[in-house]
Formats: sequence, C-alpha cells, structure tokens
Amino acid sequence: MNDNSNRIYDSIILGAGISGIGMGVNLLKANISSFLILEKKGSVGGTWRDNTYPGLCCDVTSHFYSYSFELNSDWSKKYPEQYEILNYLEKVADKYKIKPHIKFNTEVLKAEFDSEENLWLIHDSNNRIFKAKTLVSGLGQLNRPKYPKFEGSENFKGHSFHSAEWDHNYDLKGKKVGVIGTGPSAIGFIPKIANKVDKLVIFQRTPNWIVPKPDRKFSSSEKWMFRNIPFIGRLYRFYEYIMAERLYFAFSMKEKKIFNIWEGIVSRLTTGFKLKSMKSMYLLGQKMLLDEQISEESLKKKLTPDYPVGCKRVIPTNDFYPALERENVLLETNLISSFTSDSILTKAGKKHNIDVIIYGTGFEANIFISPVKITGLDNKSLESVWQKGAEAYRGVMVPDFPNFFMCYGPNTNTGHVSIIFMIEAQIKYIIKCIQHLKGKNLKYIDVKKKSMTEYNDYIQKRLSTTVWAAGCASWYKTSEGKIINNFPGFGFEYYHMMTKSTFKDIDEK
Repeated sequence: MNDNSNRIYDSIILGAGISGIGMGVNLLKANISSFLILEKKGSVGGTWRDNTYPGLCCDVTSHFYSYSFELNSDWSKKYPEQYEILNYLEKVADKYKIKPHIKFNTEVLKAEFDSEENLWLIHDSNNRIFKAKTLVSGLGQLNRPKYPKFEGSENFKGHSFHSAEWDHNYDLKGKKVGVIGTGPSAIGFIPKIANKVDKLVIFQRTPNWIVPKPDRKFSSSEKWMFRNIPFIGRLYRFYEYIMAERLYFAFSMKEKKIFNIWEGIVSRLTTGFKLKSMKSMYLLGQKMLLDEQISEESLKKKLTPDYPVGCKRVIPTNDFYPALERENVLLETNLISSFTSDSILTKAGKKHNIDVIIYGTGFEANIFISPVKITGLDNKSLESVWQKGAEAYRGVMVPDFPNFFMCYGPNTNTGHVSIIFMIEAQIKYIIKCIQHLKGKNLKYIDVKKKSMTEYNDYIQKRLSTTVWAAGCASWYKTSEGKIINNFPGFGFEYYHMMTKSTFKDIDEK
C-alpha cells in the first residue's frame, strides 16, 4: 500500500520532539513549506512527553533550555520541570502552526535512498511509503530504555518497570522497592518515593559527582519584566549561557597558559573571586553537600566518586542525600549477583526481599537512530557503517547517505550548554544545505569521505585531552572507549563552525 506516491516533499523529518519542532519552524521561516514530520506517538514533545517519572526536572536553566526564536517569560522557576517543558513545546508547535505538518501515530521502520529517483523512501508500520528529497532525523538519543541483564531476572515474580516507562497505576505505598542505578533519573525520583514506600533499597554501582542545585522560583515582577521588556529576557538568557559555557573549563585537561588565564577571568566574573579551577567548584559543592546532608562517615565514603569530576555527568540536586538518611532507605554498593522470585542477591551474599524493581538505568544512548533502519548508496546501512562507533561530519552528515541529515547526532552533546543551543546550530546548517540543494537544482549533496575522516580525527584528538577520556565508563563513549557523544569544545565553537560553514567539504550531483 502506498497512498503517498504522488507527493514528493522537500523534506521529511523523523520525530516531533525538540529537533523536529525546531526544524519545522525554521523551514517555514525559510519559506520552505513542503515538509512532513512523522511522529510515532499522538502528540509532540519527544523525551519530555515520554518520560513522566516523579521528580523529572531539567538540569539546564529554563531560559537557556528554550529556543532562541521563542523565549518563554512564564517559566515558574530557574530549573523547569517536565510538564513545563512539554507545555512550552506544545505552545511553540501551536504558535508556529507546525501541527498541520505532522503526521501523528506514524511509526517509521526504515528509510532507503533511491539512487534512480534520487529520493528518500520512508516506510512506516502501516506499509505506507513517503517520498522526500531530503531526510532529517530528529529522533535524538534518549528514546530506548536500557535494561541491564542479571542472572535469574526472568524468575522475578514481582512488579518491575523502567523510569522512562513509569507505571503510574502501580501504588508504591507500603511496598519494598529496589531501585537499580543512581544516575540522573534515579536521583530525580528517589526523593519523591522514599517517604511513600515501606523499604527502599538503592543498588549503586558507582557514585556520582553531585553539586547543589541553585533552584528558585521567579517572582511575579521578574516574569513581568521578561514578558514586557524582551531585552531583559534576552539579556538574562545570555547570562545563563555564559554561566553554562564556563563549566567547560572543568572538562578540559588542557594546560595551556592562555586557557588558564581565561578560566581565571571567567571565574572572577561569575563567582566574584578566583578559584583554582572550575573543577574546584564541583569539588567544593560535593564536599559541602556531603558534610551538610550526610551524617554517617561510612555513607559519605560510599557516595564519594573515585574518578575525575566530569567523567560522568555532574548532577545538581538538593534532596537526594537527605533521602538516603531516612531509616527506611538503604544504599547497597555491593554488586548484584542474581534475582530470585522475590528478592535480589548481591555478590557479597546479602539477600534483599523486594516487591517491585524500578530500573533507573538510563538509555541505549550510543545506538543513536537505531529504531529506524537507514539505507544509503550501494545498499549501505547506517548500522553497519557505525559498527565500531557512530560518527558523522559535524554531527549531521555521513558519506554515502545523500541528502540525509541528523539533529543531535554523534559528538554533538555537551556536559555544559543546553542541547537546544547545539540543535539550533545544526538546524541552521541543515537549512543552508537544503537551500543550496534547491537553489542549484541539484540531485543530491553528500559529504566527502576525506572531509568526514579529517573532521573526526580532529575531534577525537581534542577529546583525548578532556576528562571524558578518563577511565570511567559512561554513556558518553562506547564499551571500547571511543567517545561518540560529546563535542570537545565550547558551545560557541560549534555554533560558529555550523553557521559560518561553506560547501568545500560537500560533493554535488
């Protein structure tokens, strides 16, 4: 069945999350209206629609975690919660009339480039085929929950679910709950359920670097100024950008004198005094929280990381440590050995009776766009090309996949600035490519293999001087140690590269 054979779109976008909405708005701004967004669910929002666990809150400030073209004066507080971000994305989609361009409840299974027609053929689960000159993936990375494998896990007879698939119909009150993982998701929901359950056992493999979260509500006068004096809102957003950008100093291991001088200037401007380094801010923050909120020395030791700050994502929170002080909460640091029908056993031989297991184990982030099979020239699949680790030219293009672009692709994540900032840079580049394609009436454009190799050699060399190259395991890199998620530099470096780029690295046909 193919009820779309007579329509050829300029572009088809996969997913109606942050990338898809942003891409749609910018296409309309560029007077390109022949596009379609294919969304597998019935509404917009992506990860902020799918994840609804208690305590879900962004760790990037609200005014910076928003599109530059649509500032929001009504954020309730400095760090937005899930429902506020989702409402914001809904409003943006409505205001810019994006929803008429979205085909909801359409799950894409595969997309293949037809080299005879020079078109992308996109197949959905209902056997429909959509055609487009260009294909843009806006699927992101945080959409496939990660379930670790344990011996006997199939024997567990109690209830279980992942934090990304929170079961709101299951009442945790009075239950013995086991939480596996202590990443950002778990640290978010643990304080919200600790006072409801009979017993809470938290299975921690490695502790996190945790710092105070300077959250607060915005006053009515502040919101009035943001609403009625747009310059104030933009100035405040720029301030939050600078505050975020400075944190990259904690991730770089460079020792160049000019770098250290610049770090000193920034620390004075943003904190009022000279710190030894931005790493010191994290170290002091972690120590302060532990000393203030944890009374037992043995527990402090369990919560102190033994890897460099920034090697894993640093987590801002004020209520996780106090939750661990509750009498009904136990932090278990012995590794899990196996499951039984009603318990979890550790390798030290301890048995924990459990009614329900909550997996706070994150996502299969290194797979990138795995839900959709992408096939380019000569029947090459993106999956096979990325067997040794995903990589892309500037994070958006891959050789032999003509007219195919990605938002939030390999090496475009950061540990400091808003991902929306990075995605907007990618969108500007993609729009420029689409305009170039249309303006010169080309069949397709494709990044040169040499350019792709040179770019990735360059960023991998730079990544080797960052803390992400340290020995700890993280979602930033593959099991072999290749860093495929993060960009090795300041946000403005990436933005400048993407907005000032030329087409010297592109083949045209």
